[in-house]
Amino acid sequence: MPIAPSVVGWTYPAQPYEVSREKVREFAEAIGDPNPVYVETSAARERGHTDVVAPPTFAMIPVMRGVDMLMDDLGVEFARVVHVDQRFTYARAIAVGDRLETTTTLDQVRQVAGNDLLTIRSDVRDDRGEGVCESLATLLVRPEDEGEPGD
Repeated sequence: MPIAPSVVGWTYPAQPYEVSREKVREFAEAIGDPNPVYVETSAARERGHTDVVAPPTFAMIPVMRGVDMLMDDLGVEFARVVHVDQRFTYARAIAVGDRLETTTTLDQVRQVAGNDLLTIRSDVRDDRGEGVCESLATLLVRPEDEGEPGD
């Protein structure tokens, strides 16, 4: 059954996330990026940052909390999801010690070739309410299996 267009506009309350040195290091290792600004305070300061900064795609960690809630409320299993596009627009880098809050909104639902195409916006702000980044994700949701012929 297709996702109803009436769900457009669903917004999830701000989800908190505190950026730790260890999580930034783990993430940088996981993506195989040896940039010293992700692990060494001195390297980050040499490049104008106050402390270690996170790789740009690190924002997916706080963003996924709201996306998970949305998918759960829509009854969508991630096995049916194809990640079509992801864009981040940054006001500033995410740094160790940041206390982030991410608000997630379902901006659009379209049906394309029997699939649902969702556009999800996540606004990431710091504890002062200042924008850190915006994430726009496009997800394709395949229809639920209706069983094999003859079942």
